[in-house]
Amino acid sequence: MPYSTFRFDVFELRPHERVLYRDQAPTSLGARAVDVLTVLVMAQGRLVGKAELLEKVWPGLVVEENNLQVQISALRKQLGASAIATVPGRGYRFCLPVRVNLRADEDLTPQLAHAWPTDASPPPARVGLKPGLIPAVGALVGREGDLLAIGALGRSPLITLVGPAGIGKTTLCLALASKLADQSADGAVWVDLTSVADPSLVSSTVLQSVGISPGSPDPIDTLVQALAGHELLLVIDNAEHLQEAVARMVRAILRGAPRIRMLVTSQLPLRVEGERIYRLGPLKLPQPGEADEVARQHGAVALFVDEVKALHRPFEADGDALARVVRICRRLDGLPLAIKLAAARVPVLGLQGVEERLDERFKLLQTRAGTAATRQQTLLAALDWSHDLLSEAERAVFRRLAVASGSFSIELARRLAGDLDMDEWGVIDLLADLVDRSLVIAEGDEWPRYRLLDSMRDYAGLKLADAGEAHDTCLRHARAMADRLDRAYDAYWREPDGQWLAQYGPDLDNVRKALEWASRHDGALAVQLAGAAAPLFQLMGFHSEGRRRFAAVRPQAELGPAGAVQARFWLELARSHWGIDMAGMRALGERALAIYRQERDARGVFMALRCVAGSALLPERDAWPLLTEMAALEQPNWPARLATQRQLAEISVLMACDRMADARRVCQTLLVRAQSAGLEGVARSAMRDIASASLGMGDLDTALDTCQALLAGTKSRRDPFLIHAQAIVGCIAIVRRDVEGARRALSEMVSASALRGWDWLGHYTPLLALLAGLERRMEAAARLLGRAKAVGAGQAQDVLSVYALSRATSLVQDAMPADELAQLEAEGRDMSGEAVASWALGHALPPSAVHPVWVGPDAG
Repeated sequence: MPYSTFRFDVFELRPHERVLYRDQAPTSLGARAVDVLTVLVMAQGRLVGKAELLEKVWPGLVVEENNLQVQISALRKQLGASAIATVPGRGYRFCLPVRVNLRADEDLTPQLAHAWPTDASPPPARVGLKPGLIPAVGALVGREGDLLAIGALGRSPLITLVGPAGIGKTTLCLALASKLADQSADGAVWVDLTSVADPSLVSSTVLQSVGISPGSPDPIDTLVQALAGHELLLVIDNAEHLQEAVARMVRAILRGAPRIRMLVTSQLPLRVEGERIYRLGPLKLPQPGEADEVARQHGAVALFVDEVKALHRPFEADGDALARVVRICRRLDGLPLAIKLAAARVPVLGLQGVEERLDERFKLLQTRAGTAATRQQTLLAALDWSHDLLSEAERAVFRRLAVASGSFSIELARRLAGDLDMDEWGVIDLLADLVDRSLVIAEGDEWPRYRLLDSMRDYAGLKLADAGEAHDTCLRHARAMADRLDRAYDAYWREPDGQWLAQYGPDLDNVRKALEWASRHDGALAVQLAGAAAPLFQLMGFHSEGRRRFAAVRPQAELGPAGAVQARFWLELARSHWGIDMAGMRALGERALAIYRQERDARGVFMALRCVAGSALLPERDAWPLLTEMAALEQPNWPARLATQRQLAEISVLMACDRMADARRVCQTLLVRAQSAGLEGVARSAMRDIASASLGMGDLDTALDTCQALLAGTKSRRDPFLIHAQAIVGCIAIVRRDVEGARRALSEMVSASALRGWDWLGHYTPLLALLAGLERRMEAAARLLGRAKAVGAGQAQDVLSVYALSRATSLVQDAMPADELAQLEAEGRDMSGEAVASWALGHALPPSAVHPVWVGPDAG
């Protein structure tokens, strides 16, 4: 067992770190000086010749003798002149008394490994066995919880640590074996099967490790006889490529040598009776918004920082540096091998350079360290090792899963398998094999999902490109998502929000991927995808993203034939403009209406009429006939979400006609109906309209109470109803002459809008202009008025906007000449959302205010 640290005077020498500490703080000594000191200290007072020092500190190199003198001089400056004595012509002797700490979980630098004293020996073994030492392991970082969890498995005779390449199975197993070895009377045996290719040699290799020669034609029998009656910890590392042979040997040991405990590392379970499997996952990563001191404690970050410090001691992870470390660790999936290889690049590339090169991870993540196994020197080699163990069918499924984004379902995996000439169960069995081999991660219960780590996905993508299957697989992926979204769209009208989102919400990443590919390669498929995906973007709170994706597909929709798919596209594009661009909503609704009438689709006509009438832009005499037609089309057996669309349109018409009391009564009926059907988005829309109608009626208490209920039920800052509620609260504060309270509410409103791509900001710009006017910031108020008038041109104006615009205009007109007002309004007409926020609040929003988070449902 090697000495790991040495103490003398106020110093501590840690050879494995190549650092000398003074009063627990690292000194400025270079690595070569520390190497010289290590050799001298370990000589235990013996005179060390110059030739020996040169050989051990600069192995294999020809260096000048003055290099040694320079290092000795540096050591004396730190330790004092009397710490190292010189015997002229012979060498040097270390003169200070030394205290030694023994540790089994530390290792030396490779070039000094042979300098350790040779008198340390393992505990004596019982007669007949000669177990070797458990290899030394470096400090275990980030796996303390795993050690405890494995310990909770109890004294199981067989524990298999399972995980993908590079996850740290060997390191954890070494640490665990070091702890368990003392619990076995005969110690422990470590067997590394990495270099064993022949399954018939597995038992012979284990026999060799315990110091026994095969005594019969069957080495398994010899091994079991040798182990029988002994109490021993047998550790078998890297068993995945010899699974069947290892499993056969392990079964025999379990039967014939019951006092033997076994630890096995493998990429897949042995599938032996009595096996306890511990599946090792990535190191833990910080959650968004966690404090720095908490973030540094997560395993992935702690390992990265520890590895960089070992190479680059001045490194500190604080502030921007810590944020960059977290992003790097996240991109690397918390994979220990990838993190170690990335950290090794920091001294040369810096943190920014490493992060910028993560898209080339298989070039970035490699090392020239000669001490690591070949497959641990590059991430690519580690994954090649895993890939080579797969059957041809497993390789085909694995590489085709590269096009899946985020998590995916069994159904999608089956569709991606494509032409493999197997039924659904065949694909399921192959997927199960990939999960067993830790190449695919399984998650979820009611609706199981699967995913690849980013590193695995990138690797599978390389194999997909090599096979020439990328285009065909992406086409299968897009078609599969289009079919799933068609079913989702139909279910959307029948199911409650929560149930529908639980089933289809996890598909969002794959929907994005399919839309991006189809937009470039298959216009008709892109139109189909976009129309069916609209409810998903809406209910998950990505309304503005949905509109952007609609805009990207719209030119292809213009070219397509008029039919059901095109009609759905125009209908959902119209619905996505609700409250943002009511004129656009009306025009697009009329386009969908014309196609649905031609197709004789009653439900389609009903929905398109909701968009046209609900735009609130039609004269009352034209709007009511449309509502009457909707009532005539409505069927008693229609699901609740579809039926509520007429009430939503009616509310818009009533409020546009300034019939606020009637609008509030319809809202209250709609609220009850939506809540009973589990339509959370519709219910919150009804609450927003109750607050708006109450404000228009002058019932400020009801408006405020309703807004506070909305805010209390808000699950996310991206929930659009937070925007509306805060705007109304701000307006009420202004009416009640509480300018400070108005600023607080409107600041929250602006921040919430920023998270949604500045949704609704234009609609409430008149209110922001009024706030600026009340705070006597007249230039800002004038510019904001210009933007408000530009956005509101041709749009329906609610009571809040009309009130705010009128009062803000009066304030500014009283404060400045007309020509100056006109100039400032012109300058503000085309302001961006960021500029509006800055002028409205008198400062720019911090970057954290626009950081995207999970979202809640929109009105459906």
